[in-house]
Amino acid sequence: MNKLLKSLNEEQRKAAEHEQGPCMVLAGPGTGKTTIIVHRLANMIKSGIAKPENLLVVTFSKDAAAEMKERFLKFASEHKLGSSSRLKDITFGTFHAVFFKILRQYGNYKLENLLDESEKFNIIKNTARKLQLDFCEDDDRIADVINDIGYFMNTMADTVDYKPQSCTVDEFRHIFESYYTIKHKQNKFDYDDMLTDCYYLLKNNKRVLEAVREKYTYILIDEFQDISPVQFKAIRLIGEPLRNIFVVGDDDQSIYGFRGAAPGILMEFEDIYKGCSKVILRENYRSTKQILSCAMALIDKNKDRYRKQLQPVKEQGSMPNIIGVKDFEEEARLIAIRVKEQTARAGSYSDIAVIYRTNLQSRALVDAFMDHNIPFTAADGAASIYNHWIFRDILAYLQLAAGLGREQELIRILNKPKRYISRDSIATASKYNGDLISNLITYCNLNMRQVNVLVDLQQSIKRMSGMNTKAAFKYIRGYIGYEEYLRDYAASKGINVKGLLEALEEAEDAVQHFDEIMGFLDHVEEVREKTKEARNKSKAEDSVRLLTMHKAKGLEFDTVFIGGAVKGLCPYEGSESLKPNELEEERRLFYVAATRAKRELFICVPKERYGKQTEPSRFIDELLNVNLAENYSLHIGQKVFHKIFMEGTITNIIDVKDTTKLVINFYGVSKQLDLKVCLQNNLLVIK
Repeated sequence: MNKLLKSLNEEQRKAAEHEQGPCMVLAGPGTGKTTIIVHRLANMIKSGIAKPENLLVVTFSKDAAAEMKERFLKFASEHKLGSSSRLKDITFGTFHAVFFKILRQYGNYKLENLLDESEKFNIIKNTARKLQLDFCEDDDRIADVINDIGYFMNTMADTVDYKPQSCTVDEFRHIFESYYTIKHKQNKFDYDDMLTDCYYLLKNNKRVLEAVREKYTYILIDEFQDISPVQFKAIRLIGEPLRNIFVVGDDDQSIYGFRGAAPGILMEFEDIYKGCSKVILRENYRSTKQILSCAMALIDKNKDRYRKQLQPVKEQGSMPNIIGVKDFEEEARLIAIRVKEQTARAGSYSDIAVIYRTNLQSRALVDAFMDHNIPFTAADGAASIYNHWIFRDILAYLQLAAGLGREQELIRILNKPKRYISRDSIATASKYNGDLISNLITYCNLNMRQVNVLVDLQQSIKRMSGMNTKAAFKYIRGYIGYEEYLRDYAASKGINVKGLLEALEEAEDAVQHFDEIMGFLDHVEEVREKTKEARNKSKAEDSVRLLTMHKAKGLEFDTVFIGGAVKGLCPYEGSESLKPNELEEERRLFYVAATRAKRELFICVPKERYGKQTEPSRFIDELLNVNLAENYSLHIGQKVFHKIFMEGTITNIIDVKDTTKLVINFYGVSKQLDLKVCLQNNLLVIK
């Protein structure tokens, strides 16, 4: 046996020993994909198959590339594979880094011509201003436009057919064309251009393509399910004619379709590269048997996937614990209490993560964690309800009511709802000292209707100054007409109003515990400061991780809480409105969240959301569609504890469709209970 690979299991070894030609490795969560890449690199160098300078290793994040390189160099040093300077000739990098290296060497691209993200943002925002688009001052909407541009570039879409999510088709086309013209005139490029420009350089310049092919004779790609069309087109060009392309991915963890990732490329890999080797890693080293079997029951519901069955290396553990709670506020408090209890017994905060579908859900969690003095690390967007453009509109109204608002707050809400005050009028009024509304009426030649709505706005602000926070919010939402404005806004842009109304509802939930407007405004500032600190915390600091399902991929924790497992969130839109491929991606998201857990998985099911009754997520039934008795290792004579009936002993186990019935003797009284119902309602403890 190759001593270098002796620590690997049979499937890992088969992948690491692959030498020539295309190879696809399907690596589920916790199966050791980084391990096989490191071992394959080492094996190829030690056996003389490849020189370090001819190896290209590509992944999707700077951190992942750095970690991969660090792990390889450490492994190589331990096994004395050669001098570190020689081994460092292997190219590790993201697609952007690798493609920019090619552009810089062969296309005369210079780093000083790269637009950083802040410059790009400002150009797009100024472009929206020049086009006089009504969202030009909303940073969140500008960010959405930038996301649309990234998706457009990654998928190499056609401007005629592309349907953006951020704005109308015409608005997007005008912004994109204007942005492209500005870049061209300034001789600038951005991160999206790195991908497309490199592809076209390779496609159109045979000399460059041959040089790059000679340089990179062996290509390894991690997280291949996340590759985009433009990235794959470029890699295919480089890989010919040798086709030494080794890809590692998991179709079940493809969750970045909104960024332009195309999981179909992984599904079609065997057709594209006829006769390629295929290895499926089946041994999971992360999760307990119960968590893994439930996760597999869930993902098996997807049809467009490679069939695989992961096997746990760890054996026994506890089933996912389904926790019913009244609402999202109670969910956050319960999670906080359980975190405190768990860390008091043993373990650290950093062993725990709370994972949710949307950033809006983090608001209640941040409030609860602050109340319980629990340290947390927040991914970007945590507590984003306090930064969302809708919330900032509401906050501007409240600041004006409290006498804290300045001219910028008034300008922000002046046409929300529409009061037909032009930008030119606002610019003119801003030149004069004094109150902006009075200046608009005095100096801007407004018609009587415009004057009347401005006077009404003045009076509304005065009325709100005497209200408590809840009343003021309802006044903004109803009398002032902010909710109606959101509905009109969504209709005019051709976007779904659901997300906008959710943000409004979350903002209303946020004010419920504050009588005075000033108290609420102070709370918002405190939360912003705390979440800013949380974002800046080192990963090494002991703190609970708060993150979305998208951000959770690639991570693992002893204990995971999944929040808000209800219809409308998981899956996000509600299954009736989702296309089959969208439902499958939502299911993959839940699968990713569940498989982050090594030891314990808690799934919270609030019974109410925004005052309305909810339904449990369909994914819970799918997750629990396993042989419960087998997974719990239940047997006759086993002791249990029921929250209502207290101590009991199992006298019979009956398997029926979709569940298991337990016959339990409680102090001489026999009860037949549905095991799934007991688990979903957290009624039964198996001893």
